[in-house]
Amino acid sequence: MKKWALYSMCILSLFAGGYHAQAEESDSSQLAGGYTIEGIPSDHQLDKTVSYFYLKENPGEKDQVKVKLTNDSDKEKTLEVKLTNANTNSNGAVDYTGKIKDHASLKDPLTSMAKVSQKEVQVPAKSSVETAIDIQMPEKTMSGVVVGGIVVSEKQTVEKEKQALSLGNIYTYTIGLVLTNEDTVEPKKNNSVELDTVGAKLSDGKKIVQADILNPNPYIFPNATVKGEIKPKASGEVIKKEEKKNVNIAPYSVYPFQFDWKKEELKPGKYVFVGSVDAGGKTWKFEREFEITDEKAKEINTKSVFKVYIPKWVTYGVYALVIISVGGTIYIVVRRKQREAE
Repeated sequence: MKKWALYSMCILSLFAGGYHAQAEESDSSQLAGGYTIEGIPSDHQLDKTVSYFYLKENPGEKDQVKVKLTNDSDKEKTLEVKLTNANTNSNGAVDYTGKIKDHASLKDPLTSMAKVSQKEVQVPAKSSVETAIDIQMPEKTMSGVVVGGIVVSEKQTVEKEKQALSLGNIYTYTIGLVLTNEDTVEPKKNNSVELDTVGAKLSDGKKIVQADILNPNPYIFPNATVKGEIKPKASGEVIKKEEKKNVNIAPYSVYPFQFDWKKEELKPGKYVFVGSVDAGGKTWKFEREFEITDEKAKEINTKSVFKVYIPKWVTYGVYALVIISVGGTIYIVVRRKQREAE
């Protein structure tokens, strides 16, 4: 039986550029975290050469897939199992963490048609346990693909979590789950993209301007090059320029194309975003005016981890210079008056 155990960092080549994927079988993947996960092949599998669930399901149909959890350690483990919808992160990669908010255009997410049978699974030492994912397809016929992931991680106690964070070794495994109503379908197509929103925001403590590039189609939008510039409306001078290659955008999700202001302060005013997306021999061009208000700029600059730090000695030095300057001015004025009086 073929083992489908993957790190979430290198989940599937389907979503990272290439279509065919093979499971990682190295010693490091077998031992990392002390456990592995394995997808049990399904009769509904469309492509048996790929390392994820790629299932043909009829409208209204019920199905079930199973995942084998193997505990290679000497102690019992409690593994948490969850389903996530595919989204797109700022690195231009399809994301299964479940931490990115679904876009409003995603009307039929994977999590609405698939459920885990157990959120927590006890796996004895040196043993394997199977857990199931129950699928209930909508009655309506859907085109394209529905994409998400089966995510498995070890349940962390407070003590374990502190230890794991200090060592940097919290391991998460993900197996992709792709559903379709079609007998044959290419899950990746460069159909179209749209410019959704543009604006300033705080992201992971950073001051950024973000242009959300929307994939409004039921297919992964692959291998794109995204370019963009930010200009103040008044001057038209380019103040920020970015380019991102090998961008893959999940169905009905946005790619957050970011311009990092770093240590610079965001200044209120009207700006223009000019951008383009190149993929599959086609180009989409965008231009959008946006405004950073005084209130928004102040809020982001205040909360940002990148702040202009002025050493205390500089502050004290400025105070001293002011005092000396004022004192010197007073002295000169007084001396002048004394001389005039004489």
